[in-house]
Amino acid sequence: MRPGLCSVTLRSQSVDEVARLAGECGLAAIEWGGDVHVPPGDTGAARRARAASAAADVAVASYGSYLFAAGAPTAAESGAVLDTALALGAPNVRVWAGFGVVAGSPEYSTLVAGLSAIAADAAARGITVGLEFHGGTPTATVDGAVSLLDEVGAANLTCYWQPPYWHGPTTPAADAAEVAALGARLSHLHVYEWAGPEDRRPLADGRARWSAVLDAARACGGERVAFLEFVAGDDPEALRRDAGTLRDLLAPP
Repeated sequence: MRPGLCSVTLRSQSVDEVARLAGECGLAAIEWGGDVHVPPGDTGAARRARAASAAADVAVASYGSYLFAAGAPTAAESGAVLDTALALGAPNVRVWAGFGVVAGSPEYSTLVAGLSAIAADAAARGITVGLEFHGGTPTATVDGAVSLLDEVGAANLTCYWQPPYWHGPTTPAADAAEVAALGARLSHLHVYEWAGPEDRRPLADGRARWSAVLDAARACGGERVAFLEFVAGDDPEALRRDAGTLRDLLAPP
């Protein structure tokens, strides 16, 4: 398990600054976001982010796209995302299942077909696909995520995990159980500590949660990244603080 950074944590910073800060904070990998730093189809931006990452000695671990499979993206739309990931040197692409889609509905069937196509196109490029774990989507629960993964049945399709704040307060044991339930189909982790979406706390406040979650993720086997996301005030100093906590949590016993 490597410590990493989602570039969306520092949307106001340049690509070079994001990569530099990640390296200075001892973070080993970056998930470059498609919203600001590396828009889909902008292979020039992808190459710049790739070069900045290499200069900072930080690996590109994922491309955080905002491709919504439930919207039945065209081959050109999904192809632009996947080709941008290739230019970025990202071995993984994050996609979204889509909001308001209910299992058993026609929209759900469209979602399954869309994910199947995206996963197949990604596999042809040697890329894995990770579903965003998010409230209001079919992956709002681990049971929903597992059902969707089963429906699609693609070997290169997995699901992220992040604290399910949309369910209200949870316990470390419950969070760890969710991660364990995903097992080998766990993608990467998005790491933050919130008392609520507008109340971001130091990661150290969630030490019990994250110790349990990271132990569960390690037990799943494979290689993953714990990406820091949404630090207090989008502040580089808060990032430095939380990166230190994350590195400590990931240190061998």
